[in-house]
Amino acid sequence: MNNSKCVICLKVKGKRLCKLQERSFVCPRCCAEIRNTDCSGCSHYVQAAKHSFEKMKKSKFKDFMPIIDPEIDDAVDKALAMVERGNIEAGEKSLIDLIKIHPNIHIVQYGMGTVLAMKGNYAESIVHFDKSLQIFPYFVEAWFNRGNSYKNLFNVGEAIKSFQKVIEFGAPQDEFVKTAKELIDYMGQSILNDTGLSLDLYVKSMDDFNKAFQTMQKKEYEKAITEFQNVIKINKSNAQTYGNLGLCYAFLGQKEESIASFDQALTIDPSYEPAITNRAIVLSLKNGERLPDDHVITVEYYKDVAEQMKSNTPQ
Repeated sequence: MNNSKCVICLKVKGKRLCKLQERSFVCPRCCAEIRNTDCSGCSHYVQAAKHSFEKMKKSKFKDFMPIIDPEIDDAVDKALAMVERGNIEAGEKSLIDLIKIHPNIHIVQYGMGTVLAMKGNYAESIVHFDKSLQIFPYFVEAWFNRGNSYKNLFNVGEAIKSFQKVIEFGAPQDEFVKTAKELIDYMGQSILNDTGLSLDLYVKSMDDFNKAFQTMQKKEYEKAITEFQNVIKINKSNAQTYGNLGLCYAFLGQKEESIASFDQALTIDPSYEPAITNRAIVLSLKNGERLPDDHVITVEYYKDVAEQMKSNTPQ
């Protein structure tokens, strides 16, 4: 890890390799101050240029350019430095104060998300990373940290999508890009080994699964059955899909179809606890009796492959 001071201001840690400074490290503030067309090829310049172009296309003011505030960049860096040194409370307080004043500056939202992720509050961190990316869609670091937060929440599909954005917007030589490629390659191989699916098919099956799950939560059980069956067309070996399919049938009073679905889930994974528990509940019902849609165990998304990847994926 680089621990040297910025070669320009010599005050704070240099975090970005600068093309203009013969590949020496500079801080974000100095990076913004000296950035010019000679920076072509640098990922930070590319990100800023893309964002400016998109903003300009949508703006009636053709000379519009996004605001760069080196002082705010510096304040966020100092807050994150406090956190890195173990003074989490002070760093977080500093960012909370900043976000009250500058909620629409992407680096502030990013800083808050990073602190929350370091504290293990991954779901909350994603809210701030998403806000940062709404303001600045080409922010590679935010995409990378968003991916890690989703990975820690076992949401492999969103993690992969985030890391793919890192590769799309970042420069090939960036460490973020190299690490994102390694993570995607590792996850892709793990998914292939465990499910036989390509990365794209696995992500599609997760998206379809989550869509079906949301439909089930809205108590649209017949529609959810169709959607879970579409997931099965892609991936026939996932116990969670059959488990939730069994619940949908049970909610409609279709006991025979429900038990058959739970049995299929247990054929895939005999130790799959939700299917074991819910099957026992449905067996106690009379034919045609509907399962009350509370006090049952549901599964929100695939965790089997994700849990293995969490423990084995390179950090």
